Amino acid sequence: MRRNAGGERRLGDVIADVLRREIVWGEWPSGHVFSENALARRFGTSRSPVREALRQLAHEGLISLGRNGARVVGLDLGDALELYDVRSLIEQFTASRVCERPRAERESLAHTLSTLVLAMEEAASRRDWQSFSDLDLAYHDAIVRAANHRRVLRMWDEMRSLVQLTLALVMRKRMQRGDADMRGALAQHRSLAEAILAGDAAWVRRVMQSHVEETRRLLEGGLRGHPAGDER
Repeated sequence: MRRNAGGERRLGDVIADVLRREIVWGEWPSGHVFSENALARRFGTSRSPVREALRQLAHEGLISLGRNGARVVGLDLGDALELYDVRSLIEQFTASRVCERPRAERESLAHTLSTLVLAMEEAASRRDWQSFSDLDLAYHDAIVRAANHRRVLRMWDEMRSLVQLTLALVMRKRMQRGDADMRGALAQHRSLAEAILAGDAAWVRRVMQSHVEETRRLLEGGLRGHPAGDER
């Protein structure tokens, strides 16, 4: 995260965070065009931090910059499933690779993952689905980073905001399916943490494959006839 000389977060990053969350959670539909002037008024700033924020979101693939302004880019079914295929390859590779790390590193990661699962359970009990989705992303992010593979991490960071978008869509689908579905998702996350702690790559692959197949079905079901970014 970029900071200024005083250690404070740059205003452009703050604006990008707000807009990113709003796009991910469907507050701005696909095709919506942001006005730099309107955003500057909203955030009480000049246009420079707004431009910085919009460039960041364009780099992440959430908007496109053109002559007519910054347009929200929706994900159609094909785009989302291709993205999910890449995500699943990265996550299965990194989760298996983590099993090869020293036990002390696996213990540290497993503790982090278990703590995140507890926080997810608390968020679910409050029906705080945005926090749940953020914690879900943090969980998967921790596994990818623990694999200590620079090129894979670079790929992951480039697609991270779009992964967040698909996770939010899956979360909305889980909300429709009820508490039993949420409990199943939490159980998968707990099992994966246990498998990583044990260093059992075969167990990790089984749990990850089950998780991947289920969430892909939810993603596909959520997107059919309703592209991501079109909800409001």
